[in-house]
Amino acid sequence: MDNPPTTNIHTIVKAQIVFLLSTLTEENFERNQVEIRSLSEQHGIDTYLHFIRRLIVHSQSRLASSTPPSSFDASTSLTFRLLVQETQRLARDPFLADRFRDGIDKGEGDIFRHFDLARFADRVGLRPLERVVLASPIVAVQCRKDLNAQAVALIRAEFEHAVLALCHNPSFDHADLSPNQVAKLMANLLSDPPADSPVLDGAQRQALIVAAQNKYGKETMAPILHRVIPNLSLSPKTSLVDVLLQLGPDITSDLDVVCALLSRFGISDASPPRDTQIIEIITALSRRAAEGSAMCDVGSLIRALASFSANLNWPSIIKAFDWPDRNGVDTATLKLLIAILLNTPREMEPHAVAGFWTTWSNPLYQLRLLDALLSLPADTFNFVQLPGRRIVTVDDVSVASPTIKSLAANVQGHTWNSLELFEVLVRLAGSESPEIRACVRDMLDKAIKISAELVHMGLLQVPDSPWNEIRLEYSRKLLAMFLAGHPNHQLVFMRIWQIEPSYLTDAFRDFYEENPLNITRILDVAQDLKILESLLEVRPFIFALDVAALASRREYLNLDKWLADNVANHGGEFLHSVIMFLEQKMESEKTSRLSDPAADNRTMSLSPHTITIILRVLRSSANQMHESDIGYCMEVRNACLQIHPRLMSLMPGSDTEPGFTVISYSAEIEAEVDSIYKQMYDENTTIDDVIAMLQRHKNPPTLFGVQALGRFEGRLAEWQPLCEALLNIPHLIEARPELDPIIRRALSSAGEAGARLDQHNMSAGPSEPLPIFTAIQPDIIEGDVQAPPEEVSDRILFIVNNLAPSNFDSKLAEMREQFDDEYSRWFANYLVDQRITSEPNNHSLYLRFLDALDRQQLMKFVLQETFVKSAAILNSERAMNSGPERALLKNVGSWLGTITLARNQPIKHKNISFKDLLFQGYENGRLIVAIPFVCKTLEPCGKSTVFKPPNPWLMAVVSLLAELYHFADIKLNLKFEIEVLCTSLEIDLDAVEATTVLRNRPLADSLAGPPLPDYVADIDSLPIGPSSPADSQRAVGAHIETILATLALHIHVSPQLAPLNVNHNFKRAVQLAVDRAVREIILPVVERSVTIAGISTRELVAKDFATEPNEEKLRKAGHWMAQKLAGSLALVTCKEPLKSNLATHLRQFLADHGFSDMVPEQVVLLLVQDNLDVACTAIEKAAMERAVSDVDEGFTLSYEARRRHRELRSAQPFWDPTAPLAPFSANLPDPLRIKPNGLQPHQAGVYEDFGVDSKRRVSSRPSSTMSFTNPTLYSPSPAPEPLANQHFHSHQDAMERFTILTRDLEAVMIQLPVQSLASLPPNHDIRHLIRQVLYLAAEAVDRQRTPLMMSQKIVQLLYKTPSQLGREVYVALLDQLCHSFEDVAKEAITWLLYAEDERKYNVAVTVTLLRSGLVNISLQDQQLAKILLTDARPNLLNFAAGLFGNAYRPTRRLPLRINLPTRLRFLANCPNLEKQTKMNRLLDDLRGVRRPTPADSAPIGPRQPSVKPETEQLREKLHVWFQQWVSIFQRSPSPEKSFVPFITQLTKQGILKVEDVSSFFFRVCAESSVNSYIKCSAAGEFDYAFQALDAMSRLIVYIIKYHGDASGVNNDQAKVHYLTKILSIFVLVLANLHEEQGPAFQQKPFFRFFSSLINDLHDIETHLGPVYFQLLVAISDTFSSLQPTYFPGFAFSWMCLISHRLFMPKLLLSENREVNEALAENGTEPADTHSTQGWSAFHKLLLSLFKFLSPFLKDADLQPAARDLYRGALRLLLVLLHDFPEFLSEYYFTLCDIIPSRCIQLRNIILSAFPPALTLPDPHLRNLKFDAIPEMGPIPPILSDFASGLKNGDLRGYLDQYLLNRGTPSFLASLKDRIRTIESPPEYNLSLINSLVMYIGVSSVAQAKARSGSSLFVSTDPGVVVLQYLAVNLDIEGQHHLLSAIVLHLRYPNAHTHWFSSLLLHLFLEVKDDRFREVMTKVLLERFIVHRPHPWGALVTFIELLRNPKYDFWSKEFIRIAPEVTLLLESVARSVFQQ
Repeated sequence: MDNPPTTNIHTIVKAQIVFLLSTLTEENFERNQVEIRSLSEQHGIDTYLHFIRRLIVHSQSRLASSTPPSSFDASTSLTFRLLVQETQRLARDPFLADRFRDGIDKGEGDIFRHFDLARFADRVGLRPLERVVLASPIVAVQCRKDLNAQAVALIRAEFEHAVLALCHNPSFDHADLSPNQVAKLMANLLSDPPADSPVLDGAQRQALIVAAQNKYGKETMAPILHRVIPNLSLSPKTSLVDVLLQLGPDITSDLDVVCALLSRFGISDASPPRDTQIIEIITALSRRAAEGSAMCDVGSLIRALASFSANLNWPSIIKAFDWPDRNGVDTATLKLLIAILLNTPREMEPHAVAGFWTTWSNPLYQLRLLDALLSLPADTFNFVQLPGRRIVTVDDVSVASPTIKSLAANVQGHTWNSLELFEVLVRLAGSESPEIRACVRDMLDKAIKISAELVHMGLLQVPDSPWNEIRLEYSRKLLAMFLAGHPNHQLVFMRIWQIEPSYLTDAFRDFYEENPLNITRILDVAQDLKILESLLEVRPFIFALDVAALASRREYLNLDKWLADNVANHGGEFLHSVIMFLEQKMESEKTSRLSDPAADNRTMSLSPHTITIILRVLRSSANQMHESDIGYCMEVRNACLQIHPRLMSLMPGSDTEPGFTVISYSAEIEAEVDSIYKQMYDENTTIDDVIAMLQRHKNPPTLFGVQALGRFEGRLAEWQPLCEALLNIPHLIEARPELDPIIRRALSSAGEAGARLDQHNMSAGPSEPLPIFTAIQPDIIEGDVQAPPEEVSDRILFIVNNLAPSNFDSKLAEMREQFDDEYSRWFANYLVDQRITSEPNNHSLYLRFLDALDRQQLMKFVLQETFVKSAAILNSERAMNSGPERALLKNVGSWLGTITLARNQPIKHKNISFKDLLFQGYENGRLIVAIPFVCKTLEPCGKSTVFKPPNPWLMAVVSLLAELYHFADIKLNLKFEIEVLCTSLEIDLDAVEATTVLRNRPLADSLAGPPLPDYVADIDSLPIGPSSPADSQRAVGAHIETILATLALHIHVSPQLAPLNVNHNFKRAVQLAVDRAVREIILPVVERSVTIAGISTRELVAKDFATEPNEEKLRKAGHWMAQKLAGSLALVTCKEPLKSNLATHLRQFLADHGFSDMVPEQVVLLLVQDNLDVACTAIEKAAMERAVSDVDEGFTLSYEARRRHRELRSAQPFWDPTAPLAPFSANLPDPLRIKPNGLQPHQAGVYEDFGVDSKRRVSSRPSSTMSFTNPTLYSPSPAPEPLANQHFHSHQDAMERFTILTRDLEAVMIQLPVQSLASLPPNHDIRHLIRQVLYLAAEAVDRQRTPLMMSQKIVQLLYKTPSQLGREVYVALLDQLCHSFEDVAKEAITWLLYAEDERKYNVAVTVTLLRSGLVNISLQDQQLAKILLTDARPNLLNFAAGLFGNAYRPTRRLPLRINLPTRLRFLANCPNLEKQTKMNRLLDDLRGVRRPTPADSAPIGPRQPSVKPETEQLREKLHVWFQQWVSIFQRSPSPEKSFVPFITQLTKQGILKVEDVSSFFFRVCAESSVNSYIKCSAAGEFDYAFQALDAMSRLIVYIIKYHGDASGVNNDQAKVHYLTKILSIFVLVLANLHEEQGPAFQQKPFFRFFSSLINDLHDIETHLGPVYFQLLVAISDTFSSLQPTYFPGFAFSWMCLISHRLFMPKLLLSENREVNEALAENGTEPADTHSTQGWSAFHKLLLSLFKFLSPFLKDADLQPAARDLYRGALRLLLVLLHDFPEFLSEYYFTLCDIIPSRCIQLRNIILSAFPPALTLPDPHLRNLKFDAIPEMGPIPPILSDFASGLKNGDLRGYLDQYLLNRGTPSFLASLKDRIRTIESPPEYNLSLINSLVMYIGVSSVAQAKARSGSSLFVSTDPGVVVLQYLAVNLDIEGQHHLLSAIVLHLRYPNAHTHWFSSLLLHLFLEVKDDRFREVMTKVLLERFIVHRPHPWGALVTFIELLRNPKYDFWSKEFIRIAPEVTLLLESVARSVFQQ
């Protein structure tokens, strides 16, 4: 046989399959299909491949043709169906799909070689997922290229839909892929294709994996991914980072997935990662993160890399972020860093975080990364989570106190607790880069705010290295902070002591040297740290001695022994220090006593006992003392005896050695002597009487006199007669020999002072004026100036003359050799007088020289001479007139500030009072010297750490300078001085609040300066031109400002500078520069020129016109001459400096405006040349015009003399009495001689010649205001009549300029977003352009035509402009033109009012005109009404309606309501009905009146129907009356005026007379107003919903206001009764509605009514007087009737109403409280006061509130509504605690009684209340004894009725008997049963327990008070016995209730708190039951585990229980019953101790 048997079988099987296929019919289809599958499955894959190929071949016609299926025969259709089913079976199983691939790929024939896979899938009808499954095996193996390409294309085309189908469950119809099938599919698509030819891209790869994970779960997919990913097919250039980012964070969160991916890139256990690889990966990730790419799970990546057994350098990974080009820190990079740091294994050495601690090439980026990490929340990142050295841990302070341990525990987990971090910061703090140092500072500043203690400890623990500036600065600052008393100082100082004890002791010594009084703080810290012994070893000895003295006083140290030990160890050296120490103390004590006023002691005073100890030691150690110290010791001992007379016995015959004991007297003697002193001081007795009294006693008066002298011996010089008398008492000098030199020195010093005064008076003579500035007073120095010998002085002067920085050291050495202290005063005088004043540049050199000399006496004299020199120049007249002299003064001031303020040394008030100095300068007209001196002295404050802003002393002086700057009339150079000062101090002058002392200063006499003007924000609004001659000087500044405002119009920019000449910014910069240059010099130039010209003019004109009677000729001549002289002089003076200034400012302003690069120097020179004449002309004009007013002021008396002569003696010759008498005038030539008949024509011609030059002529200016903010263009000038050819603009030129300006205005306005002129700043370009337009009109030659034409153009622009800003600008321009030019006003306003022009009907323009006041409202009203009357056109009606609507808009309302009667009447009577309806609706809307609807007249809903028709008719009638009142209320602007006629009509109708009818009326009103709200709210008309309710409230208030008693007996009672009646009716209406509506009840209308009623009553409070409070009580009673228990639907509104700001505070005011405190203080039951009392009324309401809340609070299951009510009640109590604590404290019992016991927070708030006058003692004081607290004594006032609960069953009687020791023992047993209820099962009666405990406590305290002298709490008292019995015999629940009742009384310090606190502590000790103690602990603990406040009494009791070892609290078993209990108690204990 040729073929084997198997082949034959396969052949047979294949033939059988072909047969079965060819015989397919509908009947055998399924049978044949099963048989074919069976045959193919049984006989191998080749058989199946043959089968599938035959199917394809048989179906070829169907696959390749587009013919419809109906055209094929049946057999073909059946074969194709079989092919479809088989293909679907293969396409739903990736394993079977391999057969399809093999069948197609290995098939023979054209049909397979040219197989179209996509067409096949379409014909077969495969779904997207099926197509992908079928094609996936083709791409997984090497197939034909064309087939492979088709498969890839098909997969990519169908992939998106396939993934979506994969997510479905099931993915196919009734079938799904198993996990194994999915694994096969993923392998086909991801790993089986060639490694460098992936089928899917990264996004598709991620989508496939995510879809599979979402459907099958990550656990199922994990092993599949682990198999697939190691062989992942990727593009050739794809990196590991690319794949990680493509997979995303979800997929890469699986560690095994990441490891598998790493193996794909060759990283495995066999080939572990290298450092370079990891750095490359992290670097790539970092850069991609910075670019914004989404990250993978970096943590998984780091963990995966760490899982390999490789020794990796992890810090280098962090170091990889050290990029030179990085600055900012982005979030992505930060997250990447955090992931790396947190996922690097902690056991790795070194850890990755160590990379941060290395040196980076980009340290700034390193700092910023650290800063960002440190700023993260602790739960996000914390350096403490990482390995490293810690600054502090709890273990470091394990031996410390619990407090320090607690502080360490608080900071040890903080992210800043890293020593390596501070090493980096300290290292980089020494960087040379300012930016790096600034970053370090910022980080340290942040750290200090977070944990200053860590910063300080960290800076100290950095290993020793040279301390850089930042480390030193912050260490010192933090040390000062902790020494000053930081809360955590204990921890810091303990760690410092552990780290570096010498640092702490040195710090203490420096702190002491800074201020010896700091010794108390030093000792406190030392005692806390237990380092007193070490501290006493610190040198110098004086420091240790001060510590020892204070420690001895506090009984920390045996001073005797310590001194003796040190004497033994250190001998004479120590004894010398002891003597010096005593001397310093005595000198300080003496200085303090002798200073006037009294000054505080500079050191800690020694007590007499301490002095005696020291003196005894000195005496006993005299043999060890140096010989030179023996006399020294005696002097010091005598000083001690003088300071402390009690160290010596003054009794005659006493042999007690002075100094070694303290003499004491009995208390009676001390008291008597003090009383005598007091009588003498109060002048109730005389010295003679006291002496007489002493003489009556046996003892001589010497003792008394000596003691009295000791009190004021330093002031003996003031009492010369007394000194002389004392010297005449021999026994006094014998007893006190040391008094003799003191008395004689006092006499001699007084004599010398008198002699100097006499000598001064003789030398000065009577004519020498007193100094003007008394605010500067140098100290008087005794003795003469000691000058050195000539050769020494020459040498010293030579040294100073040649002193320079280069030879400083050598000259200093020479000076030290030559200088002696006795020459200090001479040298100081020379240095200040000759050097300091004239050499300001050498001030720093001289100061350095003085510091290096280090002579304290010399510095004292330098300061003194500086004061002397300052006073001399300030008071000299020369300084007023000499600029160089004032320069010297400024130099001295600068020196003074440098040697004092800049060095943090104050300038004493007694030497210079700066504010008084400025006052005196202002009053005496000497600010020209005062202001520069003060400013220069204060400038160095900028270098000070004490006196720099905002130092209050400095700011007070600056505020006064600001007042002078803004409000005083001071020169520009003085203002400049103030500006320079503020700039140097970095103060914004405009932000400084100026004082008002000068403006409010009374003008007491003629020396007072002129009052300052009120401040005006815009200088343009100041009236220009003096109102009187005396005001002319003050008006100079404003007058010049007006001229300068026009200067910009004349600025010229040459066309040669094109295109800059048309650039608006360039021209603006030139204008500003010229303006600034002129401003700097104009004022001094004008003043100088006018002064000189004025003097010359007055002298010459007065002489020439002495006989001229015509004052007009005099005025003209004076004007002509003064103007000519002043103008010419100003022109000559200003030209050169102006030229220089102008160039400088042009450069500056052009640079500021951005033209610095394009403007060469030639351009600047050209601009100067073009504009110099313009600027000079402005200054010339200012001088000429100012000269006119100056002349008029000087000739005022001359004018008046001529007018009087003309009126009285016109026929007689005239002689000017004010003219100077010139004896030489008779000798003058005839042409010049004065004639009796007046000035001759040829003489007048001389003056007329001054006015010939028209170029220099100035005409009088219009006096009208011309600027936008109502400024005056020029002040009225009495210059001569205008002359021709003035340099003003012609009409054509002016109109051309006007057109340009308006064009500029339009251009600027278009660019602005603002729509209001008022919002623009004063210097805005628009305001500048407006001023230019106004000045252009004023400068026009044709002053009629030009302004008129301008106004016409402006009106046209006004109606064209679309913006509101444009309308306001043009209206403002038109308004100013109308005010300035009568013709314009006449024409423009006439046209605006009366012209018939359709353009006028513009609502926005008309409203703007009306607002400005340019158009009169009344005239506009009449004119528009007239037009409407004649021709009511639609556009006119629309205009009128629009005008009304716009005007009455709430945000833009005009004052038109009462000013438009004509138009209102016309609109009301409009003939057209439709329009009338429209207008009525408009007017109603404008007035806020709701338009009535048909529903308004419907019957009232919420009421019972009336049976009687007449009642229904009455209801309708009353309803109409009420609607009439509502209408009045809506429409009338003053409803009260309409109330009287309305109420009169009601009375006439009998509505208010009859009781029943009036009640019915108010019921109808209430129902109608409520019904109106309901209907309006239902219709959505919320604007009108409350109007009826408000009208109802107002009606009631008016009725109450005007209601009175008919008999006139008691009007107040009648008002209250009437209001009560009305409110009761309203309550009935509310009750009916509440009943009817049930849950749907609407509470808003009733809330609105009561709220309006309270507000309206408040408005008439002053009218009502005392009855107002009674009305509030009536309202309170009404609220009590409406309490939530009865009307729960009104609960929220009710709570709001009782806490209303006009209700609750009024009731609780102190004058409205009840007056029964006296009863409460005696411990008796409070009386029941009248309900009208405010406290009682509100107490009743508060009880109602808690009564309603009580059921909800007991269950603790609060629904949202109940929770909101609880929050409201909580906030209400907090308000009462803050504003009315005494109310809560006096009603605390009843309030706490009604509040459920579980509501600890509410009770705590009430119990924390205490009287405002009381200050709570510190509850943490150790050894706090209640008896020692004075506040514990008084019995507190109690207003609660706590005894009423004891009345049932006569319990109170039995209790009283027992408390008075008259009861029986059986009472206690019965009491235990009485406090239970009789219910079944019985419960405890909590209210009874509360009352019982309260009554027992109050009674026991009252009895204890009655027993004077005994303790308040006595454990054997009956009250204590009763409560202790109950505590022992009650069950656990009863004990809890009993203790809760006791804790209620632990409040603020008082007798009750004392008693109950003592009771609790007694019970804890005496009741031997740990269960009871556990209950007590629980009850107390509950008070502190809620939010604050915590009651003081409970806090004190709990602290005592925890802290006092007597109670052994912490050893109780119940504390350790569970760890959480222990932790809770410890936590609460810490929080309690920290409070």
